[in-house]
Amino acid sequence: MAKRQSSKPKSGQRVRVKDGITMPEYPDIAIAGWTGMVLETQGRGATAKVILEWDDPALEAMPASYREECESQQLLHTMACLAMSDVTIDE
Repeated sequence: MAKRQSSKPKSGQRVRVKDGITMPEYPDIAIAGWTGMVLETQGRGATAKVILEWDDPALEAMPASYREECESQQLLHTMACLAMSDVTIDE
């Protein structure tokens, strides 16, 4: 019997943010369609999270105001932690 492929992203996979999703810390920043590489996953079930690094197209789509706000808060604008349910594997 063949193993069923998991629909949950794993480290090293490219993911795309689903429609209607915003940046958790900045709900006015829409991130639907942004893509990145999974660095790590955490948790299980409804609380599962994915830590990702944005790719070049996402960084280009990112508003300058968001980058500036992250820098002022000493946060990395190149990374995000999202609910696993907010992303899909981008094939």
